[in-house]
Amino acid sequence: MADAVARIRAGEAAKVVLARDAWATSRTPLDVRALATRFADAYPTTWTFVVDGLVGATPEMLIRRERRLVASRVLAGTIRRTGDDERDLAHAAALARSSKDLEEHELAVASLANALAPFVESANVPEVPSVLHLPNVMHLATDVTAVLQRGVDGARPSSLRLAAALHPTAAVGGTPTAAAVALVREIEGMDRGRYAGPVGWIGAEGDGEWCIALRCGALDPADPRRIRLFAGAGIVAASDPGAELDETEAKLEPVRQALIG
Repeated sequence: MADAVARIRAGEAAKVVLARDAWATSRTPLDVRALATRFADAYPTTWTFVVDGLVGATPEMLIRRERRLVASRVLAGTIRRTGDDERDLAHAAALARSSKDLEEHELAVASLANALAPFVESANVPEVPSVLHLPNVMHLATDVTAVLQRGVDGARPSSLRLAAALHPTAAVGGTPTAAAVALVREIEGMDRGRYAGPVGWIGAEGDGEWCIALRCGALDPADPRRIRLFAGAGIVAASDPGAELDETEAKLEPVRQALIG
């Protein structure tokens, strides 16, 4: 992460999202249905998913389409919860004032709004983020809503078309997209697989809901006792590498808790 901070300060990108992985091994084969149930019980305000061995509970919605209306939730800027309500309220206030986290969040919101602009007639992008409280962490959050316009073919884009246009967002890749993704490939040193990709559904009329596959693990297809866990952090010029590593530890917690049962 220190290398990413140096490259950002040198002007190669404004933000880069770096991920790490960790392997866990169970004494017995893992049951994704049981893991999904534990996720849903522990994190009821997130979207729980199971797709071909990938299981998780993500707090971030890439795009939802319901007829003409679309919505997206941007999360960027994170602080670990302490378990003490008074301290957590103070931490939430500090997060909302943090120049580093606000910069990271604003870059993610701008990236999404720019990618969505060609498809909509109008959009509502709140100027100030809220703080989303989850059991293990708190995030700066912005809920963007918009009204779709018809394309040159007279049809409105499907939820899948919108997901393809928005991915990867600055919340999982960085900004500017091309430069950030190139740095991720160079610095990260791993194949993410389906981590941080879109996961969701699409209906016959094009409506649907696509989230970002975060807070998740992928079962090893060669050994059902092993699961690969993922977590990432957004790096900007003001980032502290040690604090960013601590953030990834907090984001690994949901999967670790689900494994313990």
